[in-house]
Amino acid sequence: MSVPGVVVVGAGTAGVTAATTLRDRGFDGPLTLIGDEPEHPYRRTALTKELLAADLSVDRISLHRPDVWDAKGIDLRRGRRVVAVEPARRIVVCDDDQEIGYRALILATGARAARPVWLDGVPTLRILSDALAVREVIESAGRLTVLGGGLIGLELAASAASRGMPVDIVEAGDRLASRVVPAAVSDWLRALHERAGVTVRVGARATSVTPEAIGFADGTLVDGPVVAAVGMTPNIDLAVSSGIETSAEGIDVDAVFATSEPGVFAVGDCAATPDSLTGLPTAGGHWFGATDQGRAVASSVLAHLTGDAPEPFRDVPRAWTIQHGVNVQTVGWPSAGGDVRVEGCLDSADAAVRVSVDGELIGAVTVGRAAQARALRTEIAAGLRSTP
Repeated sequence: MSVPGVVVVGAGTAGVTAATTLRDRGFDGPLTLIGDEPEHPYRRTALTKELLAADLSVDRISLHRPDVWDAKGIDLRRGRRVVAVEPARRIVVCDDDQEIGYRALILATGARAARPVWLDGVPTLRILSDALAVREVIESAGRLTVLGGGLIGLELAASAASRGMPVDIVEAGDRLASRVVPAAVSDWLRALHERAGVTVRVGARATSVTPEAIGFADGTLVDGPVVAAVGMTPNIDLAVSSGIETSAEGIDVDAVFATSEPGVFAVGDCAATPDSLTGLPTAGGHWFGATDQGRAVASSVLAHLTGDAPEPFRDVPRAWTIQHGVNVQTVGWPSAGGDVRVEGCLDSADAAVRVSVDGELIGAVTVGRAAQARALRTEIAAGLRSTP
């Protein structure tokens, strides 16, 4: 067994950011990054935003050049799966039976696409191999039906529509992207997609879903191929089998990403981090969050190794999407409810939507105003700092 250092399990954005940040901030001990996919770490955001519009080769969408790992002294192990964590012995066990010791362990195991039992056989999109298979099916059929009207589903729909394909969006809820934006933005998103030729069905309760079609109670049948984008499920199996505390939202962590086991941290989509607004455990799910948390957990690990007090992570969430060429950014908690005020014009794709509670800004959505999103995030953060 090698000299114990820091082990990062998961080579997505959160895990890679944690590993590279540790090196950039002076950690000079053994550092191992383990990923279960055979490819070099890559940008998963490209899989939906650029599915049908760009080259998805790993060289193009990789997070870093292949020589970065050696240059930074990071032992990148691709195509390896960690099958056990033994906190009492401070080791992880890989699927090739190799044991790796650690002084600190970061679980960045991510999430997988949600697959309710009624989705049996319907493709989802989470990793590169999924994307390549889905793209081949869509291009062969020349059309697409997306089950799910969240941001991921909308990005898929926009990508296909940009190629001139007939596209249907089927959403069971009463509006699009209801978990992340207020109703005014949902209405604008629907109009934007419909102007691009996309058929949008909201409040649509399917009675049958297959890879080839979606059926409804009135006998309507929407042709596929069908791709499901109905959420994600945190990958917590490794934590559960290791006795680390978890919940439905993910691996339970505190404000410095520490789990119930000393020296073990969790970050990214697998972690249930305390929400900065409510304090409740909250799952991640966005690229910005993965990078911000990756940097923060590196600081916590460094503090753990040196015996210093780590800085609690209190963040204003942010996310971005491209819809039919329009940059849309969310900051804070714009879907939490409150007073909604639109500045500018949504129909012209030039607006900022502010959501306030008792006069305090808690969330915002910018449409075509990326620079303003940064200013609004700063304003929300200032309000959080002034609140006990």
